[in-house]
Amino acid sequence: GIDMWSVGCILGEIYLGQAMFPGTSTMNQLDKIIEITGRPSAEDMQSIQSPFAHTMLESLPPSRPRPLSDIIPSAPADAIDLMQKILTFNPDKRLSCHDILRHPYLA
Repeated sequence: GIDMWSVGCILGEIYLGQAMFPGTSTMNQLDKIIEITGRPSAEDMQSIQSPFAHTMLESLPPSRPRPLSDIIPSAPADAIDLMQKILTFNPDKRLSCHDILRHPYLA
């Protein structure tokens, strides 16, 4: 799951020309991630193994996710769709490597 997250970040960085989540601290970085993914659901929070990460996420204020198409307007719709399916908070819900290779963006 983590490697797939990295693929999503790299794809976004290709279109942005800079880091996807240029955080200045752990909390700031999490805030930038949540800005795109939205706050994790209760089910997603249960998937977090680290008590520290769980506490940090709970301390973030609720916010609506920004559409990736607003953040990366230069990316084609297929690229946005692929990134949305990879940059999913819960690793169990991300596309697998096999699924990524079959995605229309790469087909």
